[in-house]
Amino acid sequence: MARKSVRTASSTVSPALTETVDRLAAGIDPAARSANLLQLQRAKGQIDGIRRMIEEDRYCADIIIQITAARASLQVVAKSLLNAHLLACHKAAMNNGGAAADEMYQELVDLVSKMTK
Repeated sequence: MARKSVRTASSTVSPALTETVDRLAAGIDPAARSANLLQLQRAKGQIDGIRRMIEEDRYCADIIIQITAARASLQVVAKSLLNAHLLACHKAAMNNGGAAADEMYQELVDLVSKMTK
């Protein structure tokens, strides 16, 4: 079973503090969502191109350049999502404070750590 918590634009409550509920994003800017989906479509095209390059035995350096471009496309989406998540967590921490704020802080530290690997 996946880790669960309640997440809204204004608050985050840990699983220990509430009943189990599916985690969903709330208050997502429709323009940001559309931009992220478009960026993911670009990354998908780049990955398909990388697969074709490998099938065609293309020059390794050219493939590596395309892999770097695909990673950059995914990183754009990750940064956008991180920005939205930080904003939502900041608002929730300001509203809830205490243990909830400490838990959000640790979640953010863990998330940034995973992104930098």
